[in-house]
Amino acid sequence: MFVIMNLMLALVPVITPSSGSALPGYVGTMTGGSHCHMEEKVAFKDTCESYVEETCYTQNQKNCAMEDYTNCTGVIKTSIEKACFSVTEMLCSLQELIHYVEAEETYQVMHCQTTSDRLCDTVYNINFLNIDDYQCLIVETPNCYQEEQTINDITCTDTLEFECHIKQEFDDDYKETVCTRFPKKDCYKVPRKVLVDVCEQDIYEYCEKFTNINPMPVEDQNCHYEKKKICEVENMSRVKNAKSYSYTKDCKMVDREICAQVEKKKIEPICEIQERMMCPYEPVTKCELETKNYCHKVEELKMEEVCDEKFETSYL
Repeated sequence: MFVIMNLMLALVPVITPSSGSALPGYVGTMTGGSHCHMEEKVAFKDTCESYVEETCYTQNQKNCAMEDYTNCTGVIKTSIEKACFSVTEMLCSLQELIHYVEAEETYQVMHCQTTSDRLCDTVYNINFLNIDDYQCLIVETPNCYQEEQTINDITCTDTLEFECHIKQEFDDDYKETVCTRFPKKDCYKVPRKVLVDVCEQDIYEYCEKFTNINPMPVEDQNCHYEKKKICEVENMSRVKNAKSYSYTKDCKMVDREICAQVEKKKIEPICEIQERMMCPYEPVTKCELETKNYCHKVEELKMEEVCDEKFETSYL
C-alpha cells in the first residue's frame, strides 16, 4: 500500500506557489529533493595472531654398554710343604769297665772270646697318613635373566589457547578486540612391554671332598749289634793279677729335628671377569616447532553517508 502511494505521488506534478494554484484537498505545497545523513555501520574483519606450538615425543630407546661381572668357582691346588718336628731320640751303647782280680797262690790265665750283643735305639721316623678332608668356600657368580618391564613413550604438545573480548574506552566509543594467550600443555602416554636383561650377583657355598697326606712322627726301634768280650779265667798255681771286664748299658737323650716334604691340597677360589652386554631402556625426547595462526573476527565501526529521496510538505 505504501509503495502504491509513493508511486502515485511520484506521478503527480509538483505545483509551486508561483503557479497560483493548489491541489484540491491540500493546504500546503510539496517540493522534491535529496535528504542525506551520516550513519554508523558495524563491519567485521579477520585478524590473525601467530604463535609457536611445540610438540615433544619421548620414546624409550635401548642404550647398550658392556658391564663387568665377577664369576668365581673353587679349585683344588696342590703345594709342597716342608713339615719339621723336634724329637728327642735315645741313643744307647755299651760302657766297658775293667776290673782287676787277684788270684792267690795261683795265677789265672784268661781266655777271651768276642761276641755281639743286640741293642735297640729309640728313634723317630715320619709316617704319612691319608686323611679325608672336606672344605667349603664362599664364591660369587652372576645370575642373569630377562624380565618383562612396561615402559611409557610420552608425546607432549605445548600450545596456546586464546580468549578474546571486546574492550571499550569510557571516554570514547571506540571498541577494540583484545585476545589473551593462555599456555596449554597436553601429554599422553603410550605404554609398551619390553624384555630387559637383569643380572644379580649370587653368593653360594662351593664344597669339595679330597684326600690330604698328613705327616706324623712315629716312634721306632733301631736295633744294632755291639761287640763284647766274654772271658774265662783258669786258675794256675801262682798268684797273678787278672783283668775282669763288665759292661753296662749307657743311653743318651739326643734332641734332633726331622723334616720331610709333603704334598698339601687345599681349595682356593678362582675368579674371572666376564663382560656382558646390558641394554637398559632410556627416554629420548625429540621436539618439533610449528608456527600456527589464530584468526578471529574483529568489530570495526564506519561512518557512511546515506541519502533518501523524500517529499517535503510545506504548510501555509
